[in-house]
Amino acid sequence: MKTTEHPLVRDYLNTLTREAAALPPEHGAELVADLTEHITIALTQIPEPDEHHIRDLLERLGDPRTIVATAQEGTTPAPTTGRWHTIAPLLLLPAAAPLSALGPLPGGIALTLGLILLWTAPHWNKRDKTIATTATAVAMIGLAATGLIAATFGHPLAALLTGAAIITVIPTLACIHLFRARRRTR
Repeated sequence: MKTTEHPLVRDYLNTLTREAAALPPEHGAELVADLTEHITIALTQIPEPDEHHIRDLLERLGDPRTIVATAQEGTTPAPTTGRWHTIAPLLLLPAAAPLSALGPLPGGIALTLGLILLWTAPHWNKRDKTIATTATAVAMIGLAATGLIAATFGHPLAALLTGAAIITVIPTLACIHLFRARRRTR
């Protein structure tokens, strides 16, 4: 039997994992992984670990609640932002390109505010923010291309429908991605 499969070790690690949920995800996972490794290494040093050895090791490590409380003292709390900071980029970024069709000022304001709120929000990682920014840029370029095609060919219906799809669907898909990414990090 692997040492981490022993019921005492399993219970200890389950309690630690449950308590570590109060920590930032990467910090909690690192804490659990480090202690799991420590227990494994310590018990492999003993030729035939029995329940007495395991209890002794776990007592020396300490109560999982105390370990997590100590780890929490060493972490800085995650910055908190209001609900608006989460929702605003999801509304402003898809609206930027359609608002640009009304004029550069409304679209520019929506785009600028949406990007500022997106990049200052702690809810998403850099990859998710880059995806949303790129999708918004593609929509803005699509808007310009649609205008050029419509002006060149005398406002064909196909160019207008394609442009409408580009400027709404792509940023909306990016914001759905952001919404899902936000829910995963909670």
